[in-house]
Amino acid sequence: MKPCMVFLFVLFFLHSYVQGRFVVEKNSITVLSPHKLRGKNDGAIGNFGIPNYGGYIVGSLVYPEKGSHGCQVFEGDKPFKFQSHRPTIVLLDRGECYFALKVWHAQLAGAAAVLVADSIDESLITMDSPEESTDAEGYIEKIVIPSVLVEKSFGDSLKEALNNKDEVLLRIDWRESVPHPDNRVEYEFRTNSNDECGARCDEQYHPRERRLAIYLLLSPFHS
Repeated sequence: MKPCMVFLFVLFFLHSYVQGRFVVEKNSITVLSPHKLRGKNDGAIGNFGIPNYGGYIVGSLVYPEKGSHGCQVFEGDKPFKFQSHRPTIVLLDRGECYFALKVWHAQLAGAAAVLVADSIDESLITMDSPEESTDAEGYIEKIVIPSVLVEKSFGDSLKEALNNKDEVLLRIDWRESVPHPDNRVEYEFRTNSNDECGARCDEQYHPRERRLAIYLLLSPFHS
């Protein structure tokens, strides 16, 4: 095999491997009203804030008339306050600043959750947090509300409904985000010989694992 062909084969293999290992964690967003938009859509869970794993939130959606990218602090006292008793879900546009900064500003304005509408037609991606060196105000660790990225087409339909003065009621659901086919949370615990505790810690964990067996399914790996 020619060197060029070998290189292309290796490059393709590595690309396939990386693509196979990268998983976008998703949840569902169900439109409860208006009736014409009723249905379920996927969203990509942000890797900052506190997702409501195992639960859901029902709230009224709002799209800011000004500052729809959420890159500046929203003006006024509780600018998204509704007459409704329901929590407020804020819809923001992707772009111009970090995802986490958008969510932080929405949280300061009283949002219970944030949807970020993608600006291009593409598959869902994970909203990542910026490097610590860029987090001058330390706001990332203060984010306690969940956030979800939605596809551009879904975001556009939500904006259109709000522009038509429709009340948009959503349910953001995280109950299927954690793998639990047998009603137990499943996860892997991996250690190696370079860990400070290693196999000894694995042994010490076994009694606790047995006590949690009805809730958790743990697969330990030590190399």
